[in-house]
Amino acid sequence: MKKFITIFFICIFFSGTVFSVDEEKYTSDGGYKIKSTNKHFVNISDQKTLTYENEEDDIPGRFLYDQEDVTDDYQVHIIYLLASNSEDKKYDVNGTIEQLVLTGNEYLKSKTDGQQFRLDLTKEGKLDVSFIRVDKKKKKINRIDNGAGYFAAEAVKRGFYNPKKLYAIFYQDKYQHEWGQVGDAFFYGPNEMIEVSMGVTFLGENPVMEGFHPYVHELIHVLGFVQLCAPGVMIDDDKDSKWGIKDHLEYEDDIMSDRGSDLDYMDRYVDKNRIEYYGHSIPNCEMDLKKSAFLEPTEKDFQLQPRSKSCKLTRWQPKYNHQLSLDCLARLNF
Repeated sequence: MKKFITIFFICIFFSGTVFSVDEEKYTSDGGYKIKSTNKHFVNISDQKTLTYENEEDDIPGRFLYDQEDVTDDYQVHIIYLLASNSEDKKYDVNGTIEQLVLTGNEYLKSKTDGQQFRLDLTKEGKLDVSFIRVDKKKKKINRIDNGAGYFAAEAVKRGFYNPKKLYAIFYQDKYQHEWGQVGDAFFYGPNEMIEVSMGVTFLGENPVMEGFHPYVHELIHVLGFVQLCAPGVMIDDDKDSKWGIKDHLEYEDDIMSDRGSDLDYMDRYVDKNRIEYYGHSIPNCEMDLKKSAFLEPTEKDFQLQPRSKSCKLTRWQPKYNHQLSLDCLARLNF
């Protein structure tokens, strides 16, 4: 049955046949809700009013807010997050997270056509890392069904919702048996709802310096990949599956595979044959990681995250709708 469905997809997509897709169906239902009317909500323009709940967290080189930008381009901003009772290992100020992120860029550059994430940097050329300590303890966080969504909502609540930034959160401790997840926050502001998705990496279980792998993997998901119109996507056997397919690849050795690999993390491919999600030419499947606005060098005809009409991130958009993506992001301007 799997082979039949896969062959059917390939025949449809490569035939160039025009067909209709319910883009709303291929969105998330599990976003963590956050409202701008929340009494603890901080507007992006007021981030510098944030204060430390734990005075011991206030150390040199640490910032609760996004520091002044050196470019107005689309970029990736990094957040270091702790539970209320986490030991502070100071990954944000001792260079640990910066090394992880730079390793991720080194990996991407070697596996793509020389592209990497455009990072949010300080005036001194260092990685801009913001700090969050949430009010829940580690055990309570571990019992939350959508821990990554909770983290994303906590970040939005503190003013991390710049429409030109993609956010990556590094949680210092364990979360269930996960290494990385997409954190979906359904943000209800004065301009209607928009889904704010963030990549979340959990550093408490696996070797810390291998964390560049889930960091890159989850950000690629946050950008909308793997689109479900790619021929190698994974069929979902779960009878309760909403989509019937997953936004992962069916086969091994790719960073977006769901089948594991014997390759070292630095050796895994980014769409090796250019037929799935990077530098591809699939008809009726226009989203292409190579064209992402968050990669540099940036393509002239760059793309933003694919949005459904409700401004959720859609995993199936046959024809990229740039204006819709811009209109959705405009909801964050208030």
